Amino acid sequence: MGVVVAWFGRGAVSVDASAGDALDRAALAPATADALDVIDDLVEAFDEHPDPNVRDAVHELLRAVDVVHRQPLRALGALLQGAGLTGRALADPHVALLFQLYDLGEGGDRRRADRVLDHVRPYIESHGGQLDVVDAQGGVVSVRLSGACSGCQGSTATLRHVVEEALRAELDDFVRLEVVEPPRPTPNLIPVNKIERVARPRLGWRPVLAVAELGEGELRTIEVDSAAVLLADVGGEVYAYRSACPGTPMPLDAATVDGDVLVCPWHGCRFSLRGGRRLDRDGPALETMPVAVADGEVRVGVVDAA
Repeated sequence: MGVVVAWFGRGAVSVDASAGDALDRAALAPATADALDVIDDLVEAFDEHPDPNVRDAVHELLRAVDVVHRQPLRALGALLQGAGLTGRALADPHVALLFQLYDLGEGGDRRRADRVLDHVRPYIESHGGQLDVVDAQGGVVSVRLSGACSGCQGSTATLRHVVEEALRAELDDFVRLEVVEPPRPTPNLIPVNKIERVARPRLGWRPVLAVAELGEGELRTIEVDSAAVLLADVGGEVYAYRSACPGTPMPLDAATVDGDVLVCPWHGCRFSLRGGRRLDRDGPALETMPVAVADGEVRVGVVDAA
């Protein structure tokens, strides 16, 4: 019974197929089970309709149906709970199905908020952060932002302008957003007499050739501390990479240049010479090496033992 996950497109206020699957289909009246299948098929058909205006109109219709039903069902659930009749009511599989479809059971509001925020998490994660729903009750959604975004100046703006707007747009009963501070880690103190100083590796610079020896748009393969390094002059800027097609031992000394693109002689892979990113498809980038130009020399950085 994959019922109506696609009702509202983005899933914010859609009924949840897992809720329907939690019930024994045989416990439902045949007409009810058949009607669920009909709804599911029709919604899927409309969701794939070539006219976006038709899709939007159907989604808005179903959204309105959700709003009309959700509040009365929520109020009914509160009355049943107050009267101690929740268990008896939910013993009827049809009542249980209706409450589960609208996420009105325990943790339902949190699941709805989670579905909304699934659409903004990629944005948060792209900035090194992590967004979690802590709780959601009575229209109040509590979230926690951790990771690289925690404590940064843009955190509050991110939460208020991205997260809050998403919740307000998708949850008709949304009241406000509350931000929960991430727990502070307990310091793990080490006795001073147990601390050992660890020598840090240092970056040493190896002069490899004169700048004048590397022409613009030219590739040069050199050896630095027994490692083959590829140098490239791109628009007057010098870049250095390990001379190997990523993930293979195949050297790039015979690679060709197409503008600011390096073309692998073995596989035809294409990489940007401005940073090493793969261009022809997803895949690992060229391994960059530290490089500097000083006193007319090109110098490549190598990690030395302290």
